[in-house]
Amino acid sequence: MAASWEPYDSAQEGDGGPRVSVVVPTYNRAGLLRRAIESVLVQTFTDYELIVVDDGSTDDTEEILRGFSDRRMRVVRSDVNQGAPQARNMGIEAARGEWVAFLDSDDEWLPQRLEVQMDLLARQSPGQAAVGYCLCQVHECLTGKVSQPQETLAEGDVFEHLLGGRRPKTTSAFIVRRSALLDIGGFDEDLSSGQDIDLLLRLSQRGYLFSACNEALVVWHWHPQARLSKAPASVIQGFELFRRRWGPVMRERIGLSEYCWWQLRHSNRILAVLWGSARQQMRDGNVCAALRYTPMLLRFWALAIWASLCVMASGWRRRKDTL
Repeated sequence: MAASWEPYDSAQEGDGGPRVSVVVPTYNRAGLLRRAIESVLVQTFTDYELIVVDDGSTDDTEEILRGFSDRRMRVVRSDVNQGAPQARNMGIEAARGEWVAFLDSDDEWLPQRLEVQMDLLARQSPGQAAVGYCLCQVHECLTGKVSQPQETLAEGDVFEHLLGGRRPKTTSAFIVRRSALLDIGGFDEDLSSGQDIDLLLRLSQRGYLFSACNEALVVWHWHPQARLSKAPASVIQGFELFRRRWGPVMRERIGLSEYCWWQLRHSNRILAVLWGSARQQMRDGNVCAALRYTPMLLRFWALAIWASLCVMASGWRRRKDTL
């Protein structure tokens, strides 16, 4: 691991360091990375450092990074690809700011993102909120359609809201006190998926309060093939670890019906990944490899059916109780 360029020059702001450290993990996204970095460099809030974590890229990422000369920008490199949670933790370790904001290298921020959120956090009583999050626009890459958010984020103790799925769509939408991140040990590097919601749940469970900005300050670029391209084993492993950790808590805090809804949503997601992988193997002429997905497909079809029946049964019981 090595750092390139000079680090943030704290003399620019006249204090001991930047207020915010922006962490951008990236791996083989040379074609998208420039957009993400430029969206940080045009922020109206300027008291920040930008840490790009190059997680072992083998494309033109290094060349793209060398095209920037802003002194607030640093690059931390890993010799091998480790994964998103490891890359984000490397950024947290290198950060010098009081707050750490995350930006995925395929997303972008609107220019006022940091200014609006830091202003909201500054209005909080000292030590009150340790996490800020905001809403996202969704840009559908295939169609170009831009959707504005319809949901409302909760504030304060948001643990049950997070358990129920009310959270930002992307890691790019939240900012956390570095001390709180260090307190809970950062992102769980054993989780191959769902690291963002797991982090927020652990922060909330520890008692840290959230500040909500119900304004879209992040553009989440969504491509349907992004999910299907993930390795099925990795997605399933992340699901199983997450379910073991948070399933009992969900059943206790938000009820069996909401837990079944969560299982149904994630089972359908895994089915899409499995089915997409099996179809690709068939198109490539690997029939035997495609057939190996059959047991996993049957398992998650059964889980989805079971979850659907549980949801319908709980709805029927609620209706019966109101008669």
